[in-house]
Amino acid sequence: MADNPAARVWTGRAVYLALAAAVIFVQLLPIDTAPARWAAPDLLLALTLAFVVRRPEYVPFGVVIGVFFLTDLLFQRPPGLWAALVLLLTEALRSRSRGLRNVSYALEWGSVAVGIVVVTLANRLALLITMMPQAPLALSLIQMAMTIAVYPLVVAVAHLFFGLDRPAPGQVDSLGHRL
Repeated sequence: MADNPAARVWTGRAVYLALAAAVIFVQLLPIDTAPARWAAPDLLLALTLAFVVRRPEYVPFGVVIGVFFLTDLLFQRPPGLWAALVLLLTEALRSRSRGLRNVSYALEWGSVAVGIVVVTLANRLALLITMMPQAPLALSLIQMAMTIAVYPLVVAVAHLFFGLDRPAPGQVDSLGHRL
């Protein structure tokens, strides 16, 4: 991306925001008005988790809450619920990102999958408790499974096209702090 570590962080943040805006824009397009029989994966969630696990400094918590609160408003979901759940998941993964750096990809994928399952079920439980209308359970489970299944593809694309990889052992930021 960039030679300067500080510029690399800001470039990574700009790339994440541009990708998030593109995903939101595509999801808002009125391509098909018929009710869906299957649910597409939540690409924004997969993209966010890939960035948080691989390079947590690219996606600070304020950006996560801002992007997902915006999607709550645009997709007419209860404002803040999904944003709060995703923020809790990203912060849990961010706190373990240093440990996930040295494990196999299968363990990283498993950790992300468990997180996706937990936030999906927590979202459904919160909507059930508050008696909010929700999508059928089958659609939610399909979306959850599709998001878990598409995560490796999102990581591969982010690595190949945007250089999103795990920090090397001993790599430091612009202030000399270990990544």
